[in-house]
Amino acid sequence: MKIKFTPTFHRKLNDITEYIYQESRSKSFTIRYVRRLQKHISAHLSEFPKIGRPADEFGKGIRKIVHQRYSILYRIETDYILVITIYRENLPDL
Repeated sequence: MKIKFTPTFHRKLNDITEYIYQESRSKSFTIRYVRRLQKHISAHLSEFPKIGRPADEFGKGIRKIVHQRYSILYRIETDYILVITIYRENLPDL
């Protein structure tokens, strides 16, 4: 199934990338980490769209998966999966 990402997701992923770089001071580590995160999202959701638990507390039809302390919120649409946002350990800005 095709996966689409919201502007909010992209903005949050950029924030995460900057944070990881500032903490690690390693461009190569940051790139590897973010690529693994993106690969995890794409591989799991495209093959198993219902892998995430229902997370109706964030909205009707929202599901949630977690990867290394990052929560990813998404919704299954008719022809694609919409990845809404990503956040770490606190409530997301939707």
